[in-house]
Amino acid sequence: MIGRDRYSRARQGSAKRAWMAAICAASAALAMAGCAGKVPEVKAPPVPAEPPVILEAAQIDRILGSLADDLEAAAAEMNAEPLENRVGGAALTMVTAQYAAKAANPDGEIFELGWKFADGCIVSLSREWPRSFVVVGESAEAEAPFIYQIQQADARSPYKLVAWARMLGGADVPPAAAPGVGSPQVGVNSDDGLRLSPAAALEAYAAAKQNPTAEQATLFDTAHAPDQPDRDPARGYWNALVQSLTAGVSALDDHKLTQNVTAVEGSVFAVATADGGALVFGQVKSTIDLSFRPQEGASVLLSPKGYTGLGATTLTVQQSAYLEYLQTVVLAVPPAGGEGPVRVIAVADVPVLVSVK
Repeated sequence: MIGRDRYSRARQGSAKRAWMAAICAASAALAMAGCAGKVPEVKAPPVPAEPPVILEAAQIDRILGSLADDLEAAAAEMNAEPLENRVGGAALTMVTAQYAAKAANPDGEIFELGWKFADGCIVSLSREWPRSFVVVGESAEAEAPFIYQIQQADARSPYKLVAWARMLGGADVPPAAAPGVGSPQVGVNSDDGLRLSPAAALEAYAAAKQNPTAEQATLFDTAHAPDQPDRDPARGYWNALVQSLTAGVSALDDHKLTQNVTAVEGSVFAVATADGGALVFGQVKSTIDLSFRPQEGASVLLSPKGYTGLGATTLTVQQSAYLEYLQTVVLAVPPAGGEGPVRVIAVADVPVLVSVK
């Protein structure tokens, strides 16, 4: 009887354990089903706030203050490397060449890129990038101020100095289309309401620089002041340099001189002005390729205005020379139907490569 009771109790315990296991399994299944039903839905990320149309004055002050500090520090060291996150494009290429020239020839004539900015600027009205604002530097004694284009490539990028030039004597910057608010950006190929499109204006300038008698040269007039004999220093110097070298090789055997002046693709930026015209920034590349048969006693003197960075103001050419200049030019394009010419507001023409044999 005792054995049978133990067997009976063992069977009851086994059944109870099986029953409990079934309940636990069912509970686990229900718990899993309950958890599966509570998985949160994936929500779309919030829509970012619409970017502001233009910069506030306080933002501009901070940008210019920081940029001025970095430009001043780089100028003190004559080293452009620390400026790579503050200066870009043609501006960085040109200022690097300037520092190299100054280091090699401290007494040479070069542009001293300023870092003091005057109050007031033209800000582009745009929710699209890249977008820019224009500011003029403070006037130094006996020197015309610089004008600068500061650009932001996209919403997360820092503002960089991408173009600079020195104002011509007597020139002034046309006021913004909406003073205190900003000016709409003008499409580079748009001639709507303009005498010619910004891109066409830069191409015409390049053609006029290469050939002073070209039809395009009649579009420009930079005689801002009666005491300014040189209507455009950059074009005037370039033409004089080409004529001098042409005369220098004319009597030499197998001589060849080729010049080429072109508008740099993608360099144009333009904003509308109050008179219905446009303020246009752009870069021009100018090259001279010179060669002749080497012969004893034959040479040509080359004076690329002290910008060479090679430690000499005047170079002696005995066989060949290649010069490459990069220029920033700022133009004021009049509205369609306007009687005035395209005005050259500012220029900076810097040799960035000089190779002599």
